Amino acid sequence: MNRKHVIEVAAILFLEKGFAYTSMDELVRVSKVSKSNVYYHFSNKEELLEAVVDYWIAKYHFAIEEVINQQQLSVEQRVTMFLMQLAQGVQVREFKGSCPFITLAIQSPAQATQLKERIGLFFAELQSKVSLLIAQGVERGEFRKAIQPEEIASLFITNLEGALFIAETQKDATIITKTAQQFMKLLH
Repeated sequence: MNRKHVIEVAAILFLEKGFAYTSMDELVRVSKVSKSNVYYHFSNKEELLEAVVDYWIAKYHFAIEEVINQQQLSVEQRVTMFLMQLAQGVQVREFKGSCPFITLAIQSPAQATQLKERIGLFFAELQSKVSLLIAQGVERGEFRKAIQPEEIASLFITNLEGALFIAETQKDATIITKTAQQFMKLLH
């Protein structure tokens, strides 16, 4: 219970203040978990950062799987549902760390190569799942037949990451869904 709570608090603090600017003492204060208990679970801040990245990966995987399994909805409806969840998360975080993975990758220590590889693997898996959704849209006749799902998935993720960044800088979460809706129109 304490481990999970510490990770959740760190996940927010790292996005709000930055990994380098969040001390373990501040984490203890905000989480209200004793310092000895925090260090029982995490020997250092870098180990905690890895747990935070795993936390975000699990959170996104759950949301993506939930969307993929909504077979009764169109692909566009499922993608919009996922993006609305992302937009809500961005708003709840008050537009800090709109894409937790990019934010944490940029803030992580230079020697955190395994962490960056894990984030890269997450994006590869995300692209694979988006490609699957796009292929379903083509099969169902929702999108043009000439579409190459893998290429479109890559463009979609790049588009999404740009939209997340712009939404953060302009403090407007609707940019996330509007941009994706415009992108989807190009596929019809």
